[in-house]
Amino acid sequence: MEGKDLTQGNLLSNMINFCIPLLITNLLNSLYNIVDGIWVGRLIGEKGVASVTNCWPIILAASSILSAISVTASIMVANKFASKEREKIKEIITPIYIVAILLGLITSGFLIVTLNMWLKILNTPEEILLMSKQYLVIYLIGYIFNFFAYTIVESIRATGNSKAPLVLLTLTNIINIILDPIFILIGLGIIGAALASSVAMICELVISLIYISKRTKLLKFNKKYMKLKKNFLKEVGKIGFPMMFAELSTIFTIILEVYLSNSLGVIGSSAYGIVSKLQSFLYTLGTSIKSMMTVIVAQFIGKGAFDQLNKVMKNGVKIIIVPTVIIAIFLVFCSRWFCSIFTTNEQVIEMSIEYLSIVGIAFVLIPICLLLMGFVLGTGNTKYSFITLFIASVVEFVVVLLIQCNYNKPLLALGVSILAWYVTDMIFCTVYYFSKKWRKEIIAYSNEK
Repeated sequence: MEGKDLTQGNLLSNMINFCIPLLITNLLNSLYNIVDGIWVGRLIGEKGVASVTNCWPIILAASSILSAISVTASIMVANKFASKEREKIKEIITPIYIVAILLGLITSGFLIVTLNMWLKILNTPEEILLMSKQYLVIYLIGYIFNFFAYTIVESIRATGNSKAPLVLLTLTNIINIILDPIFILIGLGIIGAALASSVAMICELVISLIYISKRTKLLKFNKKYMKLKKNFLKEVGKIGFPMMFAELSTIFTIILEVYLSNSLGVIGSSAYGIVSKLQSFLYTLGTSIKSMMTVIVAQFIGKGAFDQLNKVMKNGVKIIIVPTVIIAIFLVFCSRWFCSIFTTNEQVIEMSIEYLSIVGIAFVLIPICLLLMGFVLGTGNTKYSFITLFIASVVEFVVVLLIQCNYNKPLLALGVSILAWYVTDMIFCTVYYFSKKWRKEIIAYSNEK
């Protein structure tokens, strides 16, 4: 039998054993992002950091589409894996890959063609406009391959195997970290940083394809199942579209954040970018919890063991206590050290610390927010996740406007509004869990299938 049925045996032990490789994987991904930021900041300077910061919302737009298809694959595969429907996994996995490839081509192509519009909306400073364009074009070409690769990785995880993705993504990150300074130092500058990422994403796809062809028959690409059937597309749309719109709704708030930081010039944009590296680092680590919850909850639903889901949540709360405490301690004692590793510009460092002192409270809430969101996604109710994230984004937008219009303090507006986003998200997900409506919804969802 391929993978592991996480509903069997000691639940807490299964959750921890599944989460640890996920945590290490995401830790390595986050460390790469930080190392990449260090190379760009130290070798290219504040303009390099500001350029990548302005590229971030556009990259996240592509990431939101990728997240929709990868989460859809995770839920569908996990359900069928736990219910022992092995042949159905073979039937759906190739069409999922095809959808991922098509979405990658469409998403990256659209963003490349409309780059000028997005950078204008972001109020990108003129002195970094060309660098931002160069970085994005190269990066988005590589991101096409990432759609296929990451869908494979999430499908592997859905079978209860979180160790193989750890190895696959570690190799990818090593390639990226090695190529980054080499490409920058040979004179390619910001183009080199983007090229290193693109080459790494292509390598990730190649390594992933080799793995599934040799080690897991369930997830192999099979020409026999290339047809996109109506029922399959309906199920993908039901899960994937709300997830996609949920993720996209948050992009508008990030565009607003970058726009505000750009109002403070290259220094402000750099400071926001540095703190966003930490936010991205903590959020990526938190997605370990979210992915764990999504897969385990989906497997229990696939088996029809709905009564065990409360136990899953209780164990999840136990697991997030340690990372929450570590985040709080890090923010108190290591803020200056973190900000100073990206730049020697004291003005940027001071502004970064000022911003972090405001937004840091929100970062402590990341583990619990993602734990709750993982539960919601695991139930297959991506519509509710869309509603939650949309309302959270509206709340952040309103808070930004109120503070900025009344006090004209961009950093204060950014910090408080981001905190409002996390609090809103946490409240809505908590209400959903304690309402018990999810039980009726997942039973109805299971009956529909």
